[in-house]
Amino acid sequence: MRDVKAKLRVLVGAAMVGGVVLTGCGGGGSTDAQPTVAKTKLQALAKEKLEAAAKRKAKSVTCEDGIVGKVGATQRCVLTAKDGTKYGVTATVKTVESDNVNIDFKVDDKPSQ
Repeated sequence: MRDVKAKLRVLVGAAMVGGVVLTGCGGGGSTDAQPTVAKTKLQALAKEKLEAAAKRKAKSVTCEDGIVGKVGATQRCVLTAKDGTKYGVTATVKTVESDNVNIDFKVDDKPSQ
């Protein structure tokens, strides 16, 4: 049991990791429109960054929705570890430069189950 908890701590030990997503503007809309990161792209980025930081594979990461490229915007996600334990994750937009959205991912300290 301790080994499983230790592995989970390693997986979520990287409590905050960042990532940059390049988003598409989408065909000549308003120049002041905020870029958005689609739900599927956000989930893939969160899984990739959290796994890389923890050097462990996760079963999945699911997010409630995409995220608007506005500094301070947040979105909730759930990381499911290989053993099925679920942890909440908060995705927060840190910077936006043109269509580059820099997102940090923070894993909750305790499982959500």
